Amino acid sequence: MYNYRQKCLYDFLKKSKTCSKIKLAKIFFCIRYENEINDKIKFYGFIPYKFGPFSFELFNDLERFEEEKFITIDDNNIKFLEGNITVPNHISTKMEEIFNRFSQMNEQQLIDYVYNKYPEYTIFSGIKKMRDYEFDRTGVYSLGYEGLSIDEFLMKLIREKIQCLIDVRNNPWSMKYGFTKHSLQTLCDKVGIEYIGMPSLGISSDLRQSLENKKDYDRLFVSYNKNLVKKSEELDYLNQLSQKKRIALMCFEKNPDYCHRRILAEKLGQLGAKVEIS
Repeated sequence: MYNYRQKCLYDFLKKSKTCSKIKLAKIFFCIRYENEINDKIKFYGFIPYKFGPFSFELFNDLERFEEEKFITIDDNNIKFLEGNITVPNHISTKMEEIFNRFSQMNEQQLIDYVYNKYPEYTIFSGIKKMRDYEFDRTGVYSLGYEGLSIDEFLMKLIREKIQCLIDVRNNPWSMKYGFTKHSLQTLCDKVGIEYIGMPSLGISSDLRQSLENKKDYDRLFVSYNKNLVKKSEELDYLNQLSQKKRIALMCFEKNPDYCHRRILAEKLGQLGAKVEIS
């Protein structure tokens, strides 16, 4: 099965025959921000990277296509071979419009266009930085990755000037690309964010099995809060770390009222840390 993003990617590669990696990334970034197709389907997210806007999820899909022998990839280029993905007419028509718009632009023209219009995405570029970036904040931030792609999640961390991501899941595993412990650690490292796993501050999955309403969660969090008394070493470590760097407590749930990270963040606030819960 292929989602709409993957069908867009497949159809564009089929039309282009050969495309450089840099050019593909810039074109799909423009699709994300300059085309109504993004209003109709959940498109690829992007982060600032070595050559400007980049999507880990996009390139993960390219690796899948290569494994399925739809394409070949070398150091610089992607070449379409063959494939059998059925693409709906409305997607094919839209990708034809996009192909016609960008096919005449070379790499440098695309880079100049994107860099000048979206300087926020040049902060880590090895080509040219159009905007400065520095880790100039401290304190505790919290967020969940529910509903986010790995690129959208990392972009939130970058915008919040996060230096250390604290994974407080009891079991740091996910079916979503990029959110298992090893993958997340690798991808964080690529954008200069330290990953620290602290499963001891999580809640085991068996305690979550019977949660049905807010009262159930509240009872669970009362118990969790009491158990934090036994975690003074971990709490002191995070509090001290937050005085020097901006750290993020991460878990799955989007709503902090249904996640133990809120209790943990509030406890750190009581210890003197600057806390922002989201």
